[in-house]
Amino acid sequence: MVPAQAQEEGVSIDLGDDLVAVDTRPRGTDETRFDELMEEAHLIFVDAVVADKSLDTLESAFYFDLLFEAMSDIEQLPLLDELQRLEFNRFINATISYYESDSQTLERVETSLTVSALRDELSRYTRSFPMDLGNMARVDDRGEGHLPITYNNQVGRLIEFFQTRGNRVMQVWLNRLPRYRLIIEPILVREGLPPELIFVAMVESGFNPRAYSWAHASGPWQFISSTGRLYGLTRDWWRDERQDFEKATVAAARHMKMLYAEFGDWYLVMAAYNTGAGRVRRAMRIHQTDDFWKLSILPRETRNHIPKIMAAFLIAQDPEKYGFTVDNSLEPLVWDEVPVDRSLTFETLGQIAECNPDTFRLFNPELRQQATPPPEGDQPYMFKIPRGHKAAFERNYQAIASQVGPVLAGPQLIRHRVRRGESLYSISRRYGVPMGRIASVNRLKNWHKLQLGQRLEIPLTPSAVAARQPVTPANPNAKKIIYTVRLGDTLGDIAESYNVGLSRVRSWNGIRPGSDNLRVGQKLVLWTSTAKPVPRRPARASVVVPPGMEKRLYTVRAGDTLSQIAEAHEVGLSRLLSWNGLRSTSNLRVGQKLVILTTKG
Repeated sequence: MVPAQAQEEGVSIDLGDDLVAVDTRPRGTDETRFDELMEEAHLIFVDAVVADKSLDTLESAFYFDLLFEAMSDIEQLPLLDELQRLEFNRFINATISYYESDSQTLERVETSLTVSALRDELSRYTRSFPMDLGNMARVDDRGEGHLPITYNNQVGRLIEFFQTRGNRVMQVWLNRLPRYRLIIEPILVREGLPPELIFVAMVESGFNPRAYSWAHASGPWQFISSTGRLYGLTRDWWRDERQDFEKATVAAARHMKMLYAEFGDWYLVMAAYNTGAGRVRRAMRIHQTDDFWKLSILPRETRNHIPKIMAAFLIAQDPEKYGFTVDNSLEPLVWDEVPVDRSLTFETLGQIAECNPDTFRLFNPELRQQATPPPEGDQPYMFKIPRGHKAAFERNYQAIASQVGPVLAGPQLIRHRVRRGESLYSISRRYGVPMGRIASVNRLKNWHKLQLGQRLEIPLTPSAVAARQPVTPANPNAKKIIYTVRLGDTLGDIAESYNVGLSRVRSWNGIRPGSDNLRVGQKLVLWTSTAKPVPRRPARASVVVPPGMEKRLYTVRAGDTLSQIAEAHEVGLSRLLSWNGLRSTSNLRVGQKLVILTTKG
């Protein structure tokens, strides 16, 4: 039995089955920081879910990206004990479960978490596999210059996995394969590698350039930063070339050529690519063999890696045989490269090229800030645009680019002066920047002790950088109006009243996603074809208080969300919205008064 005193002083965690673990040690700096970061991650997750349930795709994507960055900050902390690890893993599993299964606004297989989710699922699935490989057979051996394909019991079990629990993921991979085969295979052949190595990228990332693993590997070939740098992949504020299909494929090909020069066997090369050459050397030394299938000391994920590649290859060769029908509706990525001699946002570049700026992320996945980086010396940035738009780009470039101001310089930092009542958390929520990043930039040792008047440098998020350059709409019938913010206004209400998208209102006025920095009297630029604003819902003054209920006013504080307020007062979110004439997309302001009806007494 745990002493009562220990229960009072320690930290208890419910482990299920009526078991409670109690940690009686005094909490140190790292433990406190872990608690703070976990609380931040939980609150961001709530915001992400609310945005998702409200079908606000941009807000949802913004919060999920913020959430992933917050979890990466936690991952970099030294987790001091198994209780913390248990808590963190439970949160990861809950996040991945929602991300993969319940999200309504995001294409589930396009999430950063997909790689980690699939690997976790596969690890659980293969944990009970027997060690026997059965009869080995070479089922596709095209000779020199090609990857030999082996079939055994392990490969068969993984094919079964992709036919059942991994069916949805494999279907998407197969749909993407024709598009990215046109980009990747010619590079592999040019570098003198087997073209079948494209299936390494397929199982590493599913051809998702945003795929990100808990080992901090990124991009279609899942490079970690240090290995990427060895092969010339730049990662800075503006770009992460690990996510560039062409450059990352060249780097991966050269890395695998180096590994082949050492091991002389493609199975060992793929194992070393997955887990590191040192581990493969050690396994070969312990087992006294260079046969990959006999290196049982390798990590489970690596032992699954080659069979997974074999399974993917075999399914792709005859999808119908395994129950898949490939959707060939994805158009090939065909582009022209155009020189950009200054930092321009995707919105501005979309005006210049006369095309949808959302396509630029597909063609230029390496650009982190939704904008081109400043030129390096006299060298402009070579930007990819869909083929067919080069003439428009050349025709419009000088006229439009000259209107957006000087080149942006370096990471975009703004200064914030700490005001009374502010905390690191409330500041991070205001700017949409994780606490860990603010603390790192400002070298904060004690996250609790901010001084009144202290000046902090806030590194702007990608969305904030992209919002620096206001744009005009593509709709030629839209007219520019200046709207003056009134008491009770929210961005969501203003956008809906003038029949324009909330994200466009933010873009036109340099407001980041998730922010509601409105002041009474503030001027907002709107481009709209709506002559008069649509009448809004009745304000909260019309709320009728039923018998037995009483009306209370709640003052919104920094960091509050509608869902948190509803939960804290044990009322439904829909009721809270109705009482206050709000919509699910409405944003809150610090100091705003909300009506809440509660039972008397």
